[in-house]
Amino acid sequence: WEQRKLSDITLKIGSGKTPSGGKNAYVDDGIPLIRSQNINNDRVDLEDIVFIDEETDNSMENSRVFTDDVLLNITGASIGRSAVYRGKDKANVNQHVCIIRPTKDFDSDFIQLNLASNFGQKQIDASQAGGGREGLNFQEIGKMSFMFPSNQEQMKIGVYFNHIDYLITLHQRKCEETKKLKKYMLQKMFPQNGKRVPEIRFVGFTEDWEQRKLKETIEYIVDNRGKNPDYYCSEGIPVIDNFMIRNSLYPDLNTATRFIDENLYQNFIRKYNEEDDILLTLVGNGIGNITLFPKDKAVIIQNTLGFRAKEDKKFLFFLLMANNEALVKLDRGMAQPSIRQDEILDLDIYVPSNSEQIQIGEYFTYLDNLITLHQRKYEELQKIKKFMLQNMFI
Repeated sequence: WEQRKLSDITLKIGSGKTPSGGKNAYVDDGIPLIRSQNINNDRVDLEDIVFIDEETDNSMENSRVFTDDVLLNITGASIGRSAVYRGKDKANVNQHVCIIRPTKDFDSDFIQLNLASNFGQKQIDASQAGGGREGLNFQEIGKMSFMFPSNQEQMKIGVYFNHIDYLITLHQRKCEETKKLKKYMLQKMFPQNGKRVPEIRFVGFTEDWEQRKLKETIEYIVDNRGKNPDYYCSEGIPVIDNFMIRNSLYPDLNTATRFIDENLYQNFIRKYNEEDDILLTLVGNGIGNITLFPKDKAVIIQNTLGFRAKEDKKFLFFLLMANNEALVKLDRGMAQPSIRQDEILDLDIYVPSNSEQIQIGEYFTYLDNLITLHQRKYEELQKIKKFMLQNMFI
């Protein structure tokens, strides 16, 4: 591989400017103006794009963006973020985004990957005018140097990372789409506003849901008032703290920060929690949040209500998730948010037959598992990309 300065392998290093009139120059439709917030996660994000008209674009002719230009943020908190412009349509940039246009023998993706690598970010940090992440000037950008293989190898490396980025984006999008679907179905598959039937039901179910008090659907309650362990350890049986109860199917025990030892666990009343018992936060900013007790050993602490459903556990869990707003409204309005256990247990809910409960519970469990799968894949691919950026470049 051979070392090259960016100034030696580029046709252009330069940025745009603020359109005359600033935000008043933006129009509803026209030529995209790429700003620093549009350079995200190594790609050009058009979610929050603004537009300028032809006349403004002509006045900014020198900062027009071409396909395969490398775009680099050069000011502000997002300094150092970069992406390759893959659009075929005309676009422009403002003064916070630098265009790096390589010669034909140097691959845009390979240059962008170098900028995103640890080595590239260190050069960016060292090149800022005045330090303190104040800004990059074109001369300093041109002085940045990287090792380059043959054009063919550059392109193969670029294609490899493009594939990883595609998979990252795919799983991120699938995760967000499934979250939106779950939110929608929580509103539609549970009765709302005092109604006795939901808007959407599985085929074969037509009967009205029955009104009950929450406590009538509960078999067993774990009373945690005043029952905290005498001491905590740096490792052992994880304690499920309130920050771990976040309306997810199960808490992530890997995020636990407190533990108790095995001997204390054996004598600790909360060990009687069973898998899929519902855990609900009574005090703090997360009041009303719920999760399910995991199959692994763990304990819950004071200010957490634990209870076991008489019928389908997953159904009752998702019903309470759908009624989270009603739980939060029970806040007593004191200095620290809190809700009383007896008021929660006295809450009016509507429940269908056990067979319908099971189907609803299974459906939402499937959605949650799908969300977890895509989230895990997304995180794994991010780690792979980070590792490869550290090991595929000199």
